[in-house]
Amino acid sequence: MGTFKDRVVLIESVGDEIGYAIALMMASKGAKLAVIDINGENTSHMVSKLKENGIEAYGVTSDSADCTGAKQAIASIMGKYGKIDILVNNSDIKAEHEIVGTKAKNWYQGAKNNIDPAYFLCREAISIMRKQGYGRIINIGSVEYLGLPNTSIYSAAKSSMLGFTRSLALETAKDNITVNWVVKGEIESSTMSEKKKEKLAAGIPVKKLGTPDDVAGAVTFFASETSKFITGQTFFVCGGKSLHFSMSI
Repeated sequence: MGTFKDRVVLIESVGDEIGYAIALMMASKGAKLAVIDINGENTSHMVSKLKENGIEAYGVTSDSADCTGAKQAIASIMGKYGKIDILVNNSDIKAEHEIVGTKAKNWYQGAKNNIDPAYFLCREAISIMRKQGYGRIINIGSVEYLGLPNTSIYSAAKSSMLGFTRSLALETAKDNITVNWVVKGEIESSTMSEKKKEKLAAGIPVKKLGTPDDVAGAVTFFASETSKFITGQTFFVCGGKSLHFSMSI
């Protein structure tokens, strides 16, 4: 998939192993890294982990789900690198609520956690990318956007990313900016018990969980020059799980 030499990659929400895998894969191909998280411990931990692998990264602690926070974060990164070539929106905070009896704050928090960071960061980054005449935006979603019991708030937030991605792709197509969406299925993590892994794998057609590197590979593809003629598309990384849903297109 070529090189990212001298490309500046901004990865939002780096408190999980997927964010780390994306950073590691991009850096291995020459990218300069900037990472954002609302939690300062996540930001520091990511920067430290990358440094252990001989990779430098610029960390910013900011609430990108807030208009001011997103502006400040982008300004800080521009001050460091002077450009942003690739934006990866990685926010993903699951919530399970049966709709009756849920509080209004749960609804508002679902949007704030899962779609607001992408909205505010895209709003800031796209103007920069237009001036550069180049940009790649990759949003990360989940198969739960298709709807599962007790996930109405989470699924609503995640499904909104489909329309958001496609609309932005059309708005920016003439500017040499692509916008695509990677939808992940069940991805293993180091904190999962073997029992849980087995249970989740049983419900997947390929009978195994995906890895953070599987998601990182899809993100890297959309960020590369290999995909320069692809925009507004959805890429499922789910081991076939999405095939259980009639509308997984």
